[in-house]
Amino acid sequence: MGREVSIGIIGLGGMSRFHIQKLGEVPGARIVALCDVSPQALEEVGAQLEVSEEKRYSSIESLINDPAVEGIVSVTPNDSHAAVLLACMEAGKPLFAEKPLTRTLEEAAEVLAFYRTHPIPLMINFSYRNGPAFQFARQFVADGKLGRINHLFVQYMQDWGSTVKKTPFLWRFDEAITGTGVLGDLGSHMIDISEYLTGSRMSELQAMLRTIVPERAHPQTGEPIPVKVDDFACFNVRFEDGAVGVFQTSRNALGCGNQHEVTLYGEAGTLHVSTLNDRQAVWTYPKEDGSGTITETIEVAEEKGINPWREFVGLLRGEQVATPQIAVLEDGYRNQLLLEAVVQAHHKGAVISVKDLQA
Repeated sequence: MGREVSIGIIGLGGMSRFHIQKLGEVPGARIVALCDVSPQALEEVGAQLEVSEEKRYSSIESLINDPAVEGIVSVTPNDSHAAVLLACMEAGKPLFAEKPLTRTLEEAAEVLAFYRTHPIPLMINFSYRNGPAFQFARQFVADGKLGRINHLFVQYMQDWGSTVKKTPFLWRFDEAITGTGVLGDLGSHMIDISEYLTGSRMSELQAMLRTIVPERAHPQTGEPIPVKVDDFACFNVRFEDGAVGVFQTSRNALGCGNQHEVTLYGEAGTLHVSTLNDRQAVWTYPKEDGSGTITETIEVAEEKGINPWREFVGLLRGEQVATPQIAVLEDGYRNQLLLEAVVQAHHKGAVISVKDLQA
């Protein structure tokens, strides 16, 4: 075990509790400071982790500038992503941040410009890169076992926003906080994983966004609140290598708890991976005599995946990160650019060239 490292956590919502759990499994990782707007959350988590009261902050800047904090894990709503990134760069503090990079492309451009003059060790948590089956698929493609990829299908389906679930108006439905809806939340993962697995970049796309549930109840009063962000999104993409991709994501897919999957259709066969079992890959390929196909389920060892919390702790110790597969700021910026391309394609009802958007 290496030396102990001191970590500060910004944001103490549900996803943050998962990060805290995973950091607790990394030898030498010690959470020494917390930040949240909720005094109740600070008290609860602070007591659980035995973080002293003077290290429980309500101000992002106060935690980031605490000299006892070596690195930051930020798990906040989208509207504070840019502020956390910029403050960490200003203070020179390494950061492990949730996706999407920022709320808007304009914010992402500001962050990228500042990063170029104030670089810090930085990891963006596009978490599905980490899964063993997804890592297997990336290597499978890189080794040329699929041959040329002709087309791919990517979907990310959840059902917690369905009408029958009666989910109230949460921050993920608030345009001022989230920017886009299911597109920025789940669609950002689909965009990242498709370029990551194929090794090719999106060049042009067309899209359609929809709000299936147009209003939701205020969580306290029950009064209806209009929903101005999408809860369904679909888009078609052409990649630079000629492959075509079909994408869909929804919060209204009954029976889908957390179903993120990719099917790659290549010249040599078809490869399918899914979060429904991220230790299996399904490989379909032709028989040697051409009489049909064989479908093989390949078991993938857990250690083939990536542990980003262990990688971050290694980063704080000054060790070389064990894998270059972790997303960095430039990956986050590109993801934000492609999210904006989807939005523009929807509004214009036209095919959008990514190159034109970059210009």
